[in-house]
Order: sequence, then structure tokens, then C-alpha cells
Amino acid sequence: MSANLNDNKAKIDNADKAIRAALERKRKIIMQSKQIAYDMLSELYGKDGQELVDAITAEHTLIGKLTDSGMTYEQIGELADDSSADKYSKQMSFSESNHSYSE
Repeated sequence: MSANLNDNKAKIDNADKAIRAALERKRKIIMQSKQIAYDMLSELYGKDGQELVDAITAEHTLIGKLTDSGMTYEQIGELADDSSADKYSKQMSFSESNHSYSE
């Protein structure tokens, strides 16, 4: 019976080692994924380090303000689209017109 207990203890120890090794592999993959995401954002924004963090934080804050004011993410996305930027600028521009009011 003690042979079975010793065998089981060895199996448990091996399983623990395998779990630790798998968790370490998982940690490395997560770190690689974070580095890839950082590199992509750095290339997209043309910034590194704190400048990149500041740019993303500013964008996140602006998006928060726009959604708080009632805009949808779709509308915000349209603002970023070059072809719709003209549409919004025309909608938001004020034109002078001659109104005559009678009293």
C-alpha cells in the first residue's frame, strides 16, 4: 500500500512540475503578446514609451467625453474616417444667411 502512496506522491509532484512549466510558458506567451501589441501601437501612433501612453490616454479620454455626450462608437468611428470628416464639418459649420424679421 505504501508503494501506491509513493507512486501517487511522485505523480502529484510530476503534475505540479508540469503545471509550473505550463504556467511559465503561458507567462512568456502573454509577455510576447503584450510586446507585439505595444509594437503595433507604437508604429500606429509613431511614439514610444511615455509619449505613447500619453497619446492613448488622451484618445481614451476624448472618446469617453464623446460617448458621455451621446455619441455612439459608430459615430466616433465615422469622425475618424477621412471621407466622413467633410460631412461632419459641413454639418457643424455655420453659414451666414439673410433673415429678415418683421415686427
